[in-house]
Amino acid sequence: MSNLLKAPGRIRLVALFFGLTGCFPATLPTLEAPPALSRLNELADANISFTVDSAPVEGHRGYQFLTVLPVPRVYTPDIDREVSDQLSIQAGLKGYRLVPTDSAKKPSYSLSVTVEDLTVSGYCYLLVRRPHSDIRLKGVIRSPDGTVVRECSGSGEATYTAKFAFADELNEARRIALTQAAVELVACLELPKIG
Repeated sequence: MSNLLKAPGRIRLVALFFGLTGCFPATLPTLEAPPALSRLNELADANISFTVDSAPVEGHRGYQFLTVLPVPRVYTPDIDREVSDQLSIQAGLKGYRLVPTDSAKKPSYSLSVTVEDLTVSGYCYLLVRRPHSDIRLKGVIRSPDGTVVRECSGSGEATYTAKFAFADELNEARRIALTQAAVELVACLELPKIG
C-alpha cells in the first residue's frame, strides 16, 4: 500500500478516477407518470386497447463510459409502464384512453407497441458529462375485427452537456427521447381527434 501512495503516476490516476465519479449509477429509478395523465384519462371519450412489448430490449440499456471505457451497465426497471404513460398522454390529447387489452370491455381499436431499441448512456470526460438516450418504438393499430389499419414507427434522441451524469440526468435524457418517440408515433398513427 505504501508503494501505491509513493507512486505519483498512480496517485494522479486514482485522483482522476475519483474526479470522474460524476457518472456511475447502475439502475435508474422509474420515470414518474406525467401529472396530466389521470386528468386526460378522465376526459377521454373513447378507449383503445393497448399492449407494450419490451422484450427486444431486455437486459441492460447502455453504459457509463469513462472516456472510451464502458464501466458500469445501466438498467431501467419499468420501461413498459413508462412507454404506456407517454403514449397515454399523446393519445389523451386526441381524446383517447389507452386501456390494457385484458380490461377492454367491448371490441375496440387496439394498439400494440414494441420497443425496438432503447439506449441510455453517460459519457464522462474530465470536466464534461454527456447524458444520452435514444429510443425507437413501432406501433400497429388494428380495427375491432383485427384488420391492420396502420403501422408506424417513432423515434427520439436526446444528448446534452451536464455537470453530472447521475440517475437524474440520465433519466432526463430518457424522458426527452421517450416523449419525442411517443409524439412521433401517435402523429404517424393519425388517430382522428375526438371532441
